[in-house]
Amino acid sequence: MPSRATSHASALAGSRLLRAYPRWWRDRYGDEMRALLEARSPSLRDRIDLVRGAFDAHLRGLDPEAAGGVAAALIAGGAWTIVGVASTGGPTPPDWPGYLDSTLPIALLGVVAVLVAVLRLTRLAWASNGLSLELAAVAVVVGHVAWASALTVAILGGPYGAVTAIAQSMAAISTVAMGLVLLRAGAHPVGEALVVAGGVLLVPTPAAWLAIGALWTGIGLWRAVDTRSGDSPRAVSG
Repeated sequence: MPSRATSHASALAGSRLLRAYPRWWRDRYGDEMRALLEARSPSLRDRIDLVRGAFDAHLRGLDPEAAGGVAAALIAGGAWTIVGVASTGGPTPPDWPGYLDSTLPIALLGVVAVLVAVLRLTRLAWASNGLSLELAAVAVVVGHVAWASALTVAILGGPYGAVTAIAQSMAAISTVAMGLVLLRAGAHPVGEALVVAGGVLLVPTPAAWLAIGALWTGIGLWRAVDTRSGDSPRAVSG
């Protein structure tokens, strides 16, 4: 049987995990959750649930109608269009996987913008997709962080080629997964656009950048018009 000191330490550790939650959640539920943790020492399963809940709360706080989400999509579209035009317009196509040295910083901006935009879109699937949405969101974060890291290494003069393509493929697969989750929630045409964008990204050629740029520009414009009209897509219950 755990001692009082052990129980207190466990409760304190659980209480510290609440710091991972966004401020709006702590303001609304923090006192109640701290009282529960003090009343009963959290188990390992409880701590895992607290970590998952923090991630869940951050996703819930991302508003797809916010200007930041629209701006991120448009920035992503512009960045990848620039990369595509520069890569396809030169006399010699760039080496596999299709980047020019001069466009690597712009590509890095495009990756970060895509990550922000995709995470903003998670709210469109929240009503009907719990665990599947969380898993897809984690995959998106891991894939795009890996891609951004690979591009950063290339910018700094490090290894390029297979490492960059593998990281890019991770981001592509996660984008397709998120698109499928959105389709399941009835979020059209964004779900289809993400599936196509991820699929195109699996072919690391200069022409792919143009297609991705067009897709993300289209998503940004559609979200801007949809937000202004006030007719946001509703997630259907599964």
